[in-house]
Amino acid sequence: MTTTRRWFDRKFELGLGPEAAPELFARLGSAPQRLAEAVRDLSPDLLTRRRDGKWSIQENAGHLFDLEALWDERLNDYAAGAGVLHAADLENRKTHEAGHNARPITEILSQFAAARNAIMQRLERMTSAEISRTSLHPRLQQPMSVVDLCYFVAEHDDHHLQTIRELRASFKNTKC
Repeated sequence: MTTTRRWFDRKFELGLGPEAAPELFARLGSAPQRLAEAVRDLSPDLLTRRRDGKWSIQENAGHLFDLEALWDERLNDYAAGAGVLHAADLENRKTHEAGHNARPITEILSQFAAARNAIMQRLERMTSAEISRTSLHPRLQQPMSVVDLCYFVAEHDDHHLQTIRELRASFKNTKC
């Protein structure tokens, strides 16, 4: 089985232009549906089962929802002309404290879809000049445009969707 590379070990090629936006918007907009498909037909036991002390499938799904507020704050940073984007909580306290395993998966999916839809509507209203604005990413210490942020978020979505697929595959011989 493939093991997804740690998120914080990833390097990113930034500097994308506005012409990359349509493809990235499509990736971002499809994430709620892809997440719903990834968790479809799994029992609550499998959704909440942890492997090797790491997040469960449901906690990975909840984490995607948890970070929507950060992406929204970062869009506010761009709009305000901030020199540095809001920093992420590198400890992921919000996800650790959220109790996602105690909630119905349908609630997590619904909240994620609503939050992502709101961000997509905001992105789609932006002009080419607005999506080209840059600000410093605090962890990566490199300038990031709105288009680059879209790429970064899409990669983050895919990282957790791959983790969910790997967990699902590891449980495939387990009764659902």
